[in-house]
Amino acid sequence: MIKKIDEKRHQELIKLKEDLEKNRPHDIDAMRSWKHRMGKILEELELFKKY
Repeated sequence: MIKKIDEKRHQELIKLKEDLEKNRPHDIDAMRSWKHRMGKILEELELFKKY
């Protein structure tokens, strides 16, 4: 059951990452927010690589 939840979360993170990549803003303030969110997603995806 834990593995299934982990796989589901991993897929959600991949989808969020792809959505952020497609919708990258050009405004400086929006870019700061985008960079923060992308950083958090990439950080969590790194945790999945260790398993």
